Amino acid sequence: MNHADRKWRIRPYQKGDEQQILLLRRIVFGDIDPVRLKPSTWRWQFKDNPAGEALCLLAEDKGTIVGQYAAIPTRFIVNGAEAVFAMSCDTMVHPDYRGQGMFVALAGQLYRNIKSENRIAAVWGFPNDISFSGFAHKLGWNMIETFPLRISPIRPVAMISSRFPIVGRLAGASFFSKKRGPAKPVKQNICGLVIEQIKSFGEEFDELWNSGKDLFPVMQVRDRAYLNWRYSQIQEFDYRIFAVRRGNRLAGYMVIRLVNLMGYYFGALVDIFPFPVINNAVTKRLFCFARDYCRACNAGFLTTLLPRAKGSFMTMAGFIKIPEKINPRKWHFGYRCIDKKMPLLDRIGNWHITYGDTDII
Repeated sequence: MNHADRKWRIRPYQKGDEQQILLLRRIVFGDIDPVRLKPSTWRWQFKDNPAGEALCLLAEDKGTIVGQYAAIPTRFIVNGAEAVFAMSCDTMVHPDYRGQGMFVALAGQLYRNIKSENRIAAVWGFPNDISFSGFAHKLGWNMIETFPLRISPIRPVAMISSRFPIVGRLAGASFFSKKRGPAKPVKQNICGLVIEQIKSFGEEFDELWNSGKDLFPVMQVRDRAYLNWRYSQIQEFDYRIFAVRRGNRLAGYMVIRLVNLMGYYFGALVDIFPFPVINNAVTKRLFCFARDYCRACNAGFLTTLLPRAKGSFMTMAGFIKIPEKINPRKWHFGYRCIDKKMPLLDRIGNWHITYGDTDII
C-alpha cells in the first residue's frame, strides 16, 4: 500500500493508551495467559522494567489503535562488557489491517528511533510463525536458530487427554484434579544439596550472578533487580522459585511455572542459573527434582529451553524432541544489530537462553 493511501498513522505511545493496547491484545492473541490482559501486568512489563521503559510505536486509525510494535530494554553481558539490547515483543496488527505493511512500517520506524538515540546495540527476540518472514526478509534480522521443543513426559495419558478428555475418562485418570501443587513451601535435601522454595531474591543472588556472568559470551543480566522484577513482582504468574545451596553457600537457583496453555497443563523449568549448577550430574538431579515437583502438581509433562549446544545434556536428562510436524510452538530466535555489527551474536552456542528470557512463559 502506498504511504499516501493508507488510512492509519504511526505515533508514539501516550499515557492512557494501555487500555486500547490491551483490547487489541485480546483481539490478536485471545485470552492465552489471561494475566497479561491486566493493566497491572502491562505496567510491570512495559513501565516498571529495571532496564528502562519499553519503546513503543502504535498505528492509529480515527482514534482507534490498530497496531503496535514494542521493544523492551534488556541488559546483557557481551564478552564481559555490559550492553543494552531491546527484546521485540507484543507485535500486533488488527486482523482488519493485515497485508497493509503496518508491521514493517512500525518496526522500521522504531529501529530508526533507536539508532538516533545511540543507546541500544541490538534488537532480539522470538518471532512467531506469522511474523517470521517479515523479520527475516523485510527487517534484516539474522535468524540464527529454531529451538526444538523438548519435553520430559510425566503422565503420557494426561498429555493426550488434555486435548481429548474422553481418553482420560476412559482411563479413569485422577490427574484432572485442580490441585496445583504442594501448599507448603518445599525444602528438600538431595545429594548434599538443600533445595528451598523462596519468595524473592536477596543480596546473595547478586554474588551468584557476579560469579557466573562470564560462563557464556552473551547472557542477559541476572542480578537480583532483574530476578525480582521478572519472577517475584507479579504473583499471578505463580512462579515457583527455588534456591539451591551446598552448605552455607548459594550454588544456584531454578524457577518452575505450572501452565495451562494451548490445551495442555504442564510444567516449565523456566530458568536455571548457573548452567550447569556445580556439574552435569548435580544439574541432572535438579531436573529430576523439577520433574517430581511437576508430577506432584498433576502436570502432564515438563519442558525447558536451553541452547542447542546443550542437546546432549537434555537427552541424558530424559528430554525428547517433539517432531516438527506436531510441534505446537516453534521457537524461532534471532536478532538485528542497530548500527555496528556484532559477529559474536551469530553463533547460538554463545547465548545462554531460557524460557525466562522470553515474554511468553
